[in-house]
Amino acid sequence: MLHRYPTTLLALLLVQALQAFTPMPDANLRTWVNNNYPGAIVGSNIDETHPGVQSATYIDLQFAGNISDLMGMQAFSSLGTLNVSGNPITYFMGPQSLHTLIANNCGLTGTFIVPLPVQTMMVSYNSSTTLDLSVAQQLNTLYAHHNQLTNIIGSNGSVGSMDLSYNQLTTIPDNFQSLYSLDISHNLFATLPGHFGPLNMVNASYNLITSFTFLPEFSVDLSHNLIDHVTSLGSTQTVNLSFNPLTQGMDNTSYDLVTLTITDTQLPCLPYLHNALVNLYCTNSPLTCLPNQPPNLVMSAVNFGFPPAVCTSIDPCYQQLPSIALRVFLQGPFNTATLDMHDSLRAQGLLPTVEPYTALGFSYTGAGWPDTLDPAVFNATGSDAIVDWIVVDMAVDNGVLNPGDAEHYSRPALLQRDGDVVALDGSWPLPLAMRFGSYRTAVRHRNHLGAIVRFGENFGSATSAVDFTLYTATACFSEAMHGDSLLFNERQLWSGDVTWNRQIKYVGVSNDRDPILQAIGGIQPLNVVSGVYSNADVNMDGQIKYTGFNNDRDPILVNIGGWTPLAVRNQIGFY
Repeated sequence: MLHRYPTTLLALLLVQALQAFTPMPDANLRTWVNNNYPGAIVGSNIDETHPGVQSATYIDLQFAGNISDLMGMQAFSSLGTLNVSGNPITYFMGPQSLHTLIANNCGLTGTFIVPLPVQTMMVSYNSSTTLDLSVAQQLNTLYAHHNQLTNIIGSNGSVGSMDLSYNQLTTIPDNFQSLYSLDISHNLFATLPGHFGPLNMVNASYNLITSFTFLPEFSVDLSHNLIDHVTSLGSTQTVNLSFNPLTQGMDNTSYDLVTLTITDTQLPCLPYLHNALVNLYCTNSPLTCLPNQPPNLVMSAVNFGFPPAVCTSIDPCYQQLPSIALRVFLQGPFNTATLDMHDSLRAQGLLPTVEPYTALGFSYTGAGWPDTLDPAVFNATGSDAIVDWIVVDMAVDNGVLNPGDAEHYSRPALLQRDGDVVALDGSWPLPLAMRFGSYRTAVRHRNHLGAIVRFGENFGSATSAVDFTLYTATACFSEAMHGDSLLFNERQLWSGDVTWNRQIKYVGVSNDRDPILQAIGGIQPLNVVSGVYSNADVNMDGQIKYTGFNNDRDPILVNIGGWTPLAVRNQIGFY
């Protein structure tokens, strides 16, 4: 007998055949699903084929009715974000599509294992003691603050941001190679963890930190710790060291530091402040003055806690200017027998009491110089007798990756017979009112070719030494100075640049021979002009002579080669 089923019964059987059921044992979860997706619950199962279940991408179960078991949530095959906060969750389950899981305030204890597919995990305000990241290889963002964490298990190269604040951590794994933001404030760290990847920001406030060897690139908050001494701030741009002892001070700051906060410390003195610094906050500290003033620093008594002022030389926090123990010989007055220079211009009272280089068209750069001319300095005789004025020119060392705060700086100085370069008041070493950084030292003279060191060095509060007179002491460019060899160790600046145009020429346009002839009248080569301070006086004996013994023309020919009048000797290494 052929049985014929009613049309409605056939349709029902067909629908049941097409349905796929997933067990959902938690009755509270089934109730919530049935209320939000009517018809999705069949008995104690959830229908995976239900249109609402298939299309759901965001589910918010916050305080949804004491849900404890998420078994069955894998039926939501398109689900991206699941919020189960405020439920006593004991079992986590979700689809492979899940990328964000929020489980704040769920009463979690013991070890919490971050699920496999999750990229963003929020599991704050719980009581977990261990966080296991070993299977969460796609995890990018982790919020686990306000727990009782003492241990982090596993790590991976994908985590970029972690908030582990308000826990009991003393250490975390150090191989988060993609980590750029880390909050470990309100924990029990004694040292700042490091050796991460491109870390930009760290909040490590309210810990027990006493020292650190690594800082992030952009910002670090180390306030409310136990730091007593800071050796380096690396290249960090924003640093907060407030509420630390700092009784042993800070050795230096960062060249990149923009904002420094050191309120409520016992810091005795500030270190040198570099150019990038804009904001300084140091109220409730024993500081009374600044070591120096960066060009863009906000000068505010409200920010400082004292009237804005740079420390004077009598203040214990005074920061010494860079200085240089500099020596150089000039070929014109150099005596090859005594290996020093004569001081004929000084002896004849011909040295000007005002530096001569401004009148020659030279423009000084930088903040000037702290000393003024003491006329008594011209009374010295012997090895300390003054030979002439020179220019000390400090060029930024562009040969290094980071020249620091270096800015082109130049100043006049006085040259003694023994080659020492002294300040205008005769003091030595020579003070340089320039910013700390890497410089290449150069010297200029009004009728000699200048010279510059080949390799720069870092100038700070300590005195640097540069000796142009010795081939073995200071490296210059080849042929930049006379006597530049191991066989003749008393080098001198080349004489004969009468026009002071950075080259020595015997013939042709702008040569250095014609000005000598013109200085003595331009017609009679035997004429001699005496008692003058002039660039045409190449040997600097107070006389201008074109011919005869000790004339000023022959050194020019000798210094370009001596037999090829058309040759030219140029200043080497700088302009």
